[in-house]
Order: sequence, then C-alpha cells, then structure tokens
Amino acid sequence: MSDLAQMAFPEGPQDAGPNHSLAELVDLLVASGDLFYEWELGTDVISWTGDTATVVRIADDSSLASGDAFLNRIHPEDLPHRMIALSRHLEQQESFDREFRLRDDAGQFVWVQERAIVTRSETGHPVRLTGTVRNIDALKKSEQEVSFLANHDALTGHYNRLRLREALDHTITQSQLTRQQGGLLLVGLDKLNAVADVYGEDTADTIVLSAARRIETCMRTGDTIGRVGFDRFAVVVNRCSRSELATVAGRFLAAIRETPVSTPAGAMTITASVGISVFPDDGDSAGEIVAHADDALRGARRLGCDCYLEYSDVPQHTRTERPDLVVAEQVKQALKENRFKLAFQPVVSSETGEVAFYEGLARMIDTDGSPIAAGGFVPVVEQMGLMRLIDRKVLDLGLDTLERNPDMKLSINVSGMTAVDSVWLRRLEDRLQDRPDLASRLILEITETVALDDIDEASRFVSTLTQFGCRVALDDFGAGFTSFRHLRSLNVALVKIDGSYIRDILQNPENLLFVRTLINLAKGIGLECVAEWVETGEEAELLREEGVELLQGWHCGKPEIDPDWMR
Repeated sequence: MSDLAQMAFPEGPQDAGPNHSLAELVDLLVASGDLFYEWELGTDVISWTGDTATVVRIADDSSLASGDAFLNRIHPEDLPHRMIALSRHLEQQESFDREFRLRDDAGQFVWVQERAIVTRSETGHPVRLTGTVRNIDALKKSEQEVSFLANHDALTGHYNRLRLREALDHTITQSQLTRQQGGLLLVGLDKLNAVADVYGEDTADTIVLSAARRIETCMRTGDTIGRVGFDRFAVVVNRCSRSELATVAGRFLAAIRETPVSTPAGAMTITASVGISVFPDDGDSAGEIVAHADDALRGARRLGCDCYLEYSDVPQHTRTERPDLVVAEQVKQALKENRFKLAFQPVVSSETGEVAFYEGLARMIDTDGSPIAAGGFVPVVEQMGLMRLIDRKVLDLGLDTLERNPDMKLSINVSGMTAVDSVWLRRLEDRLQDRPDLASRLILEITETVALDDIDEASRFVSTLTQFGCRVALDDFGAGFTSFRHLRSLNVALVKIDGSYIRDILQNPENLLFVRTLINLAKGIGLECVAEWVETGEEAELLREEGVELLQGWHCGKPEIDPDWMR
C-alpha cells in the first residue's frame, strides 16, 4: 500500500481495492471534500489538490504554496502544538493527526483536521510530507454548543445544576483552607408553576429571565449563580459571615419584588423565597449544604413566601429525615433474601415500533411484596459503598434472563464503581466464556458523567467489555460534556439522550436545539441514538423526524417485572 493509502486509510482502503492508483485515491479524497497536498521539504513548496475555496475558504491556493505561508495561516494558539506534533512525526515517527484553526481570506478562522505521513530518502532523511486537510468546523461548533448547553442553563445562560455543584464543591474546599464562612442561597420564585399553568411558558420564562438579571445586580464579584430548577436559582457566596448572608438574601428579595415585570400577559409583581445554608456550620460537603438549603427554602415558603430562612432556624421536626443506615440495612437484607428483580422496559424502533432490546431496571422487592424503584435506594447505596453488590446482582439477573430467552437483547446499567471492580469483571468473563450468543445480546450502560470523571479509565473499561463481545451504551448523554474526541475515544456503540432534555421538547425550543446538537454529534461518528422519557406520540414523531433511531419511555412501554412475553 502507498504512503498516501496508509495515511488516508489506516486500516486499509475500504471502498478502493488494492489495485487503485495513487491518482484514484487522491480523487476519492477530494471527492469526499478533503484537500490533498504534497510538501517538498527541501524546497518548501506545497502543491494542493482540491477546492481550497470551499474547504477552507481560501480562494487562491497559491497563498498556501509554501510551508511558511501555510504556517502563517494557523492560529497562534494552535501553531506550537502543530509544530511539536510534526517534529515528533519527522524525528520519532509518531503518527501525525492534528486539529487546529486556519485563517481564511476574510480573516476568520475555520477548524481543520490535518493528517500526514513523511516520505524519506534512502538515507532516512525526510524529503516530502504527503497529507490531507479536512474541514471540521461544523463538528467543532457542535462541540462548543454541547459544551455550553451541558454546563449552562439555555434560558438564562447561568450554570446548570451539575456545574453549580462543582462550583460549590470548590468554594467549600477554599473556605476550609481559609477558615472563613460562606453559604448557599437557594432562591425560589413564588408560585411560578401557577403562572406557567395560567399564562403559559413564555410568561414564566420572561419572569425567570427578569429575576435572574435582578439577582445578578445584587451579587458581589466572585459569587456564582446557577439555575437549578424550573423556579429556582442557587447562589454560592464565598467569604461571607452568617449575618452578611442574611443581608444578601434580603437584597435579593427586595430586588425581585421591586418593580413589576413586563410579560406577554401584562405587568406582574413577583416575589421569591430564600433558603440559606452556611458552611462549614451547616455541613462540610456540597450534598449536605444543598439539602439543608432546600430544607430552609421549604421552611421559608411555609412562612408565607417573600422571606428568607436560615437552616439553623428550621424547626427540627420539619427537617427532611434521611435514614441512610436503615435503607442500607434493608438493601443488604434484600440481597441476602434474593429480593432483587429486573423490570423490563422496551426500547423500540422509531420507524416501526418494533422492540430492538429491553432495558433491565433494578427493583428491590419490599417485605410486603411491593417493588421499590432504584431512585428509592441507589443514592443511599452509593453513599454507603454498596453499589458494587447491586451491580453484581443485576449482572447475574441480566445474564440469567438472556439464557432463558435466546431471542432477547438486554441492556443493564453499570455504576462508576464497577469500572474498577475486578470481581464484577471476572464474573462477566466467566459467564460469557464460550458464550458469544450471550455477549452479542448484552448491552452495558455507563453514565456520561461517570465516564468523563476519568476518560482514560472509562476507555479502557469500554475496550475490555467490547473484547468480551458486548456492546456499550453511553447513558444520560448530554448530562455532562462529551466532546467529539471523547466519543471517539470511548468507542461506545450507542448513546441514550438524557431524558430531562426530551421532557417538554415540544414546548421548549432550547431543549429541541440541545437534543438536535447531541444527535448531530453522535451521528458524526455513526452512533445510534436512543431518546429516553418519551411520553407521547407527538414526541415520538418529532424525535423520529430529527433522526433518532430508538425510543424509550412510557409511550413505548412501561417497565414490567413479569411481562406477558416471559410467561
């Protein structure tokens, strides 16, 4: 195979046979929208094949006719990385594959991917670089959109819940180092749900935006705001005493109620309630601080709204009980007595409605025989370090189900702890030993946020599962920030779009925009998409038109522990 063929088709040409000439391969590359170049290193002359005007918005390729001219077009921030990669390719024979920004004729930058391979003389001296340049601007813009929308609220532009939680973690850590107080102010807009029901989402959105701007005007430099719910904002306040936090909360309330808001339904006066949680007094972890601020906000609303309440002033009997130890013991006992089952929910084709596979959802059967969904015990199980036991049980239940139903395909969830659980991996390997029929019908779901905690570890884990013959799905796609590069390195087979973005997709254009971006990102590398939480036929039809291949939700079928097809 020629150097060009090796560079363009690292695993061998897939559409071109071995007898195709170099010229034919170049034609294939150019036809696919790439540029092809040959750079004579001795003379520093570059000859180009392809439409530079279309691919990189440079009308005259003679302006790229030398290495220096080409380098002058590369964004200054990207140039050093490109030069280092090229040097390593020439000197150490490392592969050369770089993404960078190239300046067009209008002075704007377009993202490109450059791949190249060196040709050497008989003495081993580099004489020529043969390469391709591909426009990846659309993919990069999709990544940037996903980056913003995955970390920010689409309506206000403030941090979302996940990103705000990270900011709170950081602020708490800093307060521990400096031994200074700080706090979380949870601001809830009073009766916003009622406004939305009566006057519509547009009116509610107008109120949210106005409240967001008014809160911003009262914030100090260094404070962090996020929208953490339909009617809620959270403000992380650093280096602020308990009495000062109360003053800040009072300013928020006054600013929000100060003047009526002009909405599509007319002028409206709005109020808010604020719950205050102080660190380190009320807790030394983000989870505790958030929970206590939530208790305080509910307490403020019980007092009549348009007021604030500190967690320390919340009556003991109204605080949320969190009997973690009791739940943990119930889980241990249920495992011992084999009171765990799978509830099977179908995942169907958006085109035909036929079942593609089922997801096995963990259910703990209470002593009275009633099933308890995962949300009722998983948060406690994770905190108490019992999640590995649940994952092992779910794995056994899933493989037993596949053995009893030879035509069935099944997906099960895998927690972050299992990625480093050698016992779970050995159990999977033993069960799949000489059973490719089982492996090919098993899909293992890992959540996006867990995968992004350690992308290298997640990639190794996915690779191991793939070697066993299983497929891997990325669950809750969109809840974190998965870039195009991350998706490629993870090598999953399909993605499941986070259901929170499917909810209200018909009424919420921001949700539709985000889902559309996620679909484009996944399809950029040929991944199947599953949309979760599909509740209506209208949602199903919209998602089908947007290109989602598979659907999951109550519209397609509810989870059942003992479905008819298993009897």
